[in-house]
Amino acid sequence: MGRTEIRSSVKLILLNAQNKLALMCADDDGIRSASGEYRGRFWFMVGGKIEPGETILDAAKRELFEETGIGSSDVEFGPEVWKGSVDLLMDGELTTVNQRFIVARTAVTAFDLSHLTDREKAAIEEIKWFSLEDIERCEDTIYPVLLGEYLPDIISGNYPAQAIEIDLAKQPGD
Repeated sequence: MGRTEIRSSVKLILLNAQNKLALMCADDDGIRSASGEYRGRFWFMVGGKIEPGETILDAAKRELFEETGIGSSDVEFGPEVWKGSVDLLMDGELTTVNQRFIVARTAVTAFDLSHLTDREKAAIEEIKWFSLEDIERCEDTIYPVLLGEYLPDIISGNYPAQAIEIDLAKQPGD
C-alpha cells in the first residue's frame, strides 16, 4: 500500500423537534476496517467530505441537501461539538477520515433521497429518525459506537466550549 489518504468530513447531529437524530443506513462493502474486515450494514449521521475551498458550514449545508433533501433555510445550525478520526479502507485505499460534528436542528420531518450521488444511491438503504432509546436498542451497528453516551448532552443543549475528541475507532464488542 502507498501513502495514507487524508479525508476531512463533516457530520451533522441533525435533530428534529422531538430531539430525534437523523441516521442513514448503508450496506457498502467498499468501506472496511483498516485491516480489511467488512462488518455489514451500519447506521451513521448525515454528512460527508469537505470539498476543497469549502468551509465546514458550506459542506454541512451541501451534504444536508444532497443526503436528506432538507434545505439549509429549514435548519438552525449550532456549534461544532465533537471531532475525531478513524482509519478505514475506502475502495481499497487506506484513508484517515477526520470528522467534525456540528449540531443542526430542523422542524422538517420528511426526507428526500433523490439528490444522492450514484455511489450513495447504491449503498444507502434508508434514512430515519432515532430517539436516544432507539439508538440504545438498535441491533444494527451505529457509528460512532459510543453515540448513546455522547448524545444526551447535545440533546439537552449542553454543548462543550470547544469541540471534544470522541472515539470513532471503537467497534461493537471492543
